[in-house]
Amino acid sequence: MANPLRRRRWILCSANNGVNVVMYKPILRRIEDDPRLRIHHTGTLSHTRQFQEEERADLNRFFSRHGVQRGVLHFRVARFMPWDVYLSPNFSQRIIPRFAKLKVQIFHGVSFKNCAIKPKSTMFDRLFLPGPYHRRKFIERGLFEEGDPRLVMTGLPKVDRLVDGSIDPAQVLLALDLDPALPTVLYAPTGDSGNSLNRHGEAIIRALLDLPINLIVKPHDHASEDPECSIDWPTRLAEWRHERLRADLGSDIVPLLAAADLLLTDASSVAFEYTLVDRPIVFFDVPEILYGQRKSKIDLDTWGRKGGEIVKTADELREVVPRLLENPGEKGEIRRAIANDLFFEPGTATDRAVRRLYEDLELELPETVKDVEAAVAG
Repeated sequence: MANPLRRRRWILCSANNGVNVVMYKPILRRIEDDPRLRIHHTGTLSHTRQFQEEERADLNRFFSRHGVQRGVLHFRVARFMPWDVYLSPNFSQRIIPRFAKLKVQIFHGVSFKNCAIKPKSTMFDRLFLPGPYHRRKFIERGLFEEGDPRLVMTGLPKVDRLVDGSIDPAQVLLALDLDPALPTVLYAPTGDSGNSLNRHGEAIIRALLDLPINLIVKPHDHASEDPECSIDWPTRLAEWRHERLRADLGSDIVPLLAAADLLLTDASSVAFEYTLVDRPIVFFDVPEILYGQRKSKIDLDTWGRKGGEIVKTADELREVVPRLLENPGEKGEIRRAIANDLFFEPGTATDRAVRRLYEDLELELPETVKDVEAAVAG
């Protein structure tokens, strides 16, 4: 049994953007009140011009906006401090501390773009895998061997709320001043240059508003700059007045996924996350992304866009969306198969990840952690 009087354990969490904080926040909420732990946060916030400006202004302000009120360190300081655990949803090398005893990767998404299946993953001592799919991919790419103890199956903590009943969809819509009696479409494009919002957004939104639905537009919170798009979408959406249109510029999409009756996306990981609620998905075709520079990494063969219907023009939405809202069971069997492969035991991932962290820290579990099956090694 671990000695409760041993020194405190020091944990460093890192974020390059708001989505990163959303990824580790479920774990943080389970451990932040443990007096045996000292938890700090760092980041570069360098993905977009907006974040670069914010970093120069105040890193604390960024974390405060995402619910982190204390323990923020500049990465130039944090990376030279000794840590018991470094917890990261990103692969930014300049943040990784030089003296961390255990480096844990928890991933930032499960897109078919497969951005996480790369050699940088081998820098970590633990990979908290979202599900069987990622385990297979890491082994197939030769990055890890079968049975490697660094591969630990925990599930994806971010999506626990989608299946544990903690979100009331009607309350989400009422908070947005939308009518819960109407069907709701969530439009959530990817952040890559060439995404559907940048290239076809005006036509897509107008086509959807022609239908008797609520529409929530959720731009990617750290979208890459697109040289072919001249629209400032946060400003444009704020100016677009319509009683059934709302924009969400935050980083936490999970409540919106729970509230939506149909998801429209293009190449975002939210398409896979949405399979957990088993509702219709529509993919707007983005050939520049799918067959561009990342073509060699993108996996359209395993699951890709098989769980939804593909449209190539905004006009097609006027027919496809009503049909799928009337027949939500279409492709349900495929969606459920995708969810089973991408997400291990959804609803219990946070507890499983926390259990593994405490095991590695040689600490007794706090009472707040539920009794779930131990994390499965690779």
